[in-house]
Amino acid sequence: MKFLTGNSRETGARLGIAVGTAMTIGLASLSWLVPAALVRLNNEALDLQFRLRGERHPGHNIALVLIDEKSLKEIGRWPWSRDKQALLIDRIGAQQPAVIGIDIIYAEPEDSVDFRDIGKGSLDAQQEGQPGNQPVYPLRARLETSDADERFANSLGRAGKTVLTLPFFVPESEATALSSGTSETMSETLKRSEFMVVKQTKESEESRPYEATAVLPVLSQFAGRAAALGHVYRLPDHDGVTRREVLALRHGDAYAPSFALEIARLYLGHPREHMALVLGDGVKMGEIFIPTDQKLRMLVDYVGRDRRFPWVSATDVIHQRIQPDFFRDRAVLVGTAALGTYDQLSTPFSANFPGVEKNATVVENILHQRFLTAGLWTGPVEFGLVLLFGFGLTFTLPRMRAVQGTWLAAILLIGYAGVAQGIFVMEGICLPVVIPASTIGAVFMVTSVLNYVLKERQAREIHSMFARYVSPRIVHELVECPSKATLGGQRRELTMLFVDLVGFTAYSEHRPAEDVVEQLNEYLSAMTEVIFRWDGTLDKFVGDEIVVFWGAPLDQPNHAELAVRCAVELRTRLMDLQTMWKRQGKPILDNGLGINTGVVVVGNIGAEGKKIDYTIIGDQVNLAARVQGLTRTLGHPILLTESTASKIGLALGSDSTEIRSDYRPMHLIPLKVVTVKGRQEPVALYTVAPGTKCSGYSEPEARAS
Repeated sequence: MKFLTGNSRETGARLGIAVGTAMTIGLASLSWLVPAALVRLNNEALDLQFRLRGERHPGHNIALVLIDEKSLKEIGRWPWSRDKQALLIDRIGAQQPAVIGIDIIYAEPEDSVDFRDIGKGSLDAQQEGQPGNQPVYPLRARLETSDADERFANSLGRAGKTVLTLPFFVPESEATALSSGTSETMSETLKRSEFMVVKQTKESEESRPYEATAVLPVLSQFAGRAAALGHVYRLPDHDGVTRREVLALRHGDAYAPSFALEIARLYLGHPREHMALVLGDGVKMGEIFIPTDQKLRMLVDYVGRDRRFPWVSATDVIHQRIQPDFFRDRAVLVGTAALGTYDQLSTPFSANFPGVEKNATVVENILHQRFLTAGLWTGPVEFGLVLLFGFGLTFTLPRMRAVQGTWLAAILLIGYAGVAQGIFVMEGICLPVVIPASTIGAVFMVTSVLNYVLKERQAREIHSMFARYVSPRIVHELVECPSKATLGGQRRELTMLFVDLVGFTAYSEHRPAEDVVEQLNEYLSAMTEVIFRWDGTLDKFVGDEIVVFWGAPLDQPNHAELAVRCAVELRTRLMDLQTMWKRQGKPILDNGLGINTGVVVVGNIGAEGKKIDYTIIGDQVNLAARVQGLTRTLGHPILLTESTASKIGLALGSDSTEIRSDYRPMHLIPLKVVTVKGRQEPVALYTVAPGTKCSGYSEPEARAS
């Protein structure tokens, strides 16, 4: 039973520390390596933080013009002719917006081949001066007015600050790379749209921007009239959710800004030369700095579900059914929103989110400087938090009670999650949540399971060792607090009680063995029941003799009183047995009880691995046995020594002293001073008699401490 000693409990604590340390190191390594599974969990945790924060107000700087179901119903299916789109831009531009972003791709002309051939034929006829070609002039005029692309280009020019989309192709690998194939005119257009200032920093070596290998050119007549072009490349995470905006895309040696970034720049009135790309760090636009990761992406701080921005239907704009100043001084984004017509994406708030609203959200983030920060510092911070929580709990939990450990882990987990959520909402800082929280939970769970296993093993050993010696209540208390069990050999002051039957040897020699065993077992069972009721530790049965002590393994400050009270009830219980035996015609047995208090050696004594008993040895034990033997000589069934009497607070100079406590009063009667066999010092002996004020015995309450 070495497991129950203090050293063994320390061994259990060291085992918990070792397991917790190993788990902490493993989780810290996991946070440093950042496997794909951890990235997905971090993304899901970010989505949860968005949902816990809830939706917010986007402000009034941005308005959306949506080509929705209502627009398709009134004007016709998509795509509309360019003359209708030109009318839409004219209506918006008439209200003097700050900037117009058109989230529609214009890579091909609209007019048909037949229309172009007729126009070319009329021009050739005019140049050749053929007779009878007077009708050619009105035909050419009709064709010119019917050129929808030209009308749209003119609308772009009249609107002023307009931004068009520029689709780039970014291959997944070099094997799928395509050549750009851009014309000289388009190359000039791209050059006019790229970042003019690109800065290198110490983080630039870590920068890994997305590289485009091809571009789908915008019609030159549109690109020349637009104030800016911006790429619309996006790459959702592995779970299909778009959480980041690629602010800059590398194309050759140049970097193209995103569509939303160009809208924000024009709204703020910054010339292109005042916008700088800092590789591996972010984008500097005037006094605004937009943080990015190594791939030049910014985290998008989504407002909420779709259509949270002020918006109007495109048909209402064309038919002038909106307020006359609805677009004034706003950034206006035009895009499709009818089912089947738009770039659909998933966000933390919605699985059906129009791409134009994602661009509007990015613009809103830049204008209001609502940037979510999660840069290179996230890794070291996460690593440090794992070590802090892991080692802190590892060295603390094994030394705490289960309830205290649970409260500590819960407070740490909820507290850190609350702090992380608060900083996310208030400051836009994305603290790592998954691995630190997992560290708290994992270390707590492993430590708790290990502690439970050890406690269960300890409880089984305590039960197997003490169930024979003490009452179930004492066993339960030892299981709840094993430190109270003093199992190693030590000297302690105890009170011993020896109980022996009178004349049992002669009785057993003249009776059948079966009758002797049956009556003896009946007697010992009744005595044991009383002993356990008074929280005594049953040392052993030696034939018909019973050895009991109080004060170990639990500390019992009133051990002397408990022993005396138990002795009185043992006599009462024996008288009940005698009445029953007389009625059954069985022999009447009697006993004598000797009680002594003194310092003895108590602990596990025996042959290791063979037979070990929790018992007592010492001179004071022998004295208790000698005193029990004097009960026959002095004619009193209960004898106790002076040391026991002094422990229960008696005045020894009187002939009769009343013992009062929470139980029935008793009287102590001094007998005589004797010299017992094996001792030179005389011993004063006493006996006890129940008082007359109470008619029955009160069962003991919890006395052990």
